[in-house]
Amino acid sequence: RGMSETAEERKKRLQALREGAQKQEKELKFRNYLPRDEELQAGQIKARVAPEIDVPVVEPDAPDAEDEDAVVNVMPAKANADLKRDVERKLEKLERKTQRAMIELTREEDARRMAEQPHK
Repeated sequence: RGMSETAEERKKRLQALREGAQKQEKELKFRNYLPRDEELQAGQIKARVAPEIDVPVVEPDAPDAEDEDAVVNVMPAKANADLKRDVERKLEKLERKTQRAMIELTREEDARRMAEQPHK
């Protein structure tokens, strides 16, 4: 019985919520849309204006020599040094494959020429 009573109570509560939701009309609010209908224009929300903020501008003093050295130490000696380091291994592999392919093509060409030549 305990469960059936709670289920009935829940049904009644949900039904009351549904009826209450149907009775309430939602008020339309228009933030970015200007409705043409005069009745709907009452729901238009005025745009907010951000307050003016005074941000103090701090002029940097003469750059310190230590700061310049720090920037120089962070930058690589050459602009593409990091790219060269990352790609170098891949290029070595490709170079070996290219050499093997060229040798194989040369051997095939030599074999073809030998087959075409009449034997003496």
